[in-house]
Amino acid sequence: MSINLHNVDSSLPQNLRLLCSYGRSASEICRRLGLNRQQMNKYLSGHTRPSLSTLRRICDFFGVDEAEILMPPRDFATLVRLRPPRLGPVQDRFAAQLDRLVDHRTASAQLLERHEGYYHVHFSPDPDRDYILRALCHLYRADNRWLSKTIERHGEEEFAVPSPLRFNGIAIEAHNRLIIHEREAGMGRGFWSTMLIASEYAAPTFLPGLVLGITPEGSHDIVATRVVWQFLGRDPDLREALRGCGVYAYDSPDVAEYVRRSWAADAHLGQRILTASY
Repeated sequence: MSINLHNVDSSLPQNLRLLCSYGRSASEICRRLGLNRQQMNKYLSGHTRPSLSTLRRICDFFGVDEAEILMPPRDFATLVRLRPPRLGPVQDRFAAQLDRLVDHRTASAQLLERHEGYYHVHFSPDPDRDYILRALCHLYRADNRWLSKTIERHGEEEFAVPSPLRFNGIAIEAHNRLIIHEREAGMGRGFWSTMLIASEYAAPTFLPGLVLGITPEGSHDIVATRVVWQFLGRDPDLREALRGCGVYAYDSPDVAEYVRRSWAADAHLGQRILTASY
């Protein structure tokens, strides 16, 4: 977004003074930012406006967007109360962008907290096989971020992949949807992105969605398929949950009726799985 600092009224100095109030002193903030104290005083008083590059450095340091620091002071104060400034070291642009991607506002954090726990994950990753693969995923919080760990157990020698496969990932929320990005923990070649419809209830049951990824065996196809997460609780019997992982036929009585119905409407395999053409 294009920002014209010459059109900014007193919002910028007021918002900047509010951000600085979260630090020990203006001198310390200037030192950590690498800015001259006299120059910072001019920004705080409104006598001088920072250049766009300096404004970006300031925003990266406090963990706010450039558009946010130019908000009306009352609105900005409300935002800062909900998400206090981080006062971290100046980050490179990639790290700053990654932080913004996974940053959780109050509503997002509440939704993710409601979905914390263990899940059986049902999906069909191989376009050449008519089966459901059940994996185990743990969605949990660590250092104010939400992470995931998934274990796949194929359980059959004919599958040309190691068993088990482990994946580590991150979880975010957008528009009442859960989004999980995971990479294989071993060779790091497998990668899956999942989007789920979040539960509206206090405790989730089944979360339907779609998963897009790269098959770990064969031609490493790009595959998109339906997925259903089945909530097991926050503290289930993990040995029992792991024993339930593996390969199942679509009509297996060991698969929950809700999961079977998710695929029952598809007349043939081509409607269940979509692969990239080339």
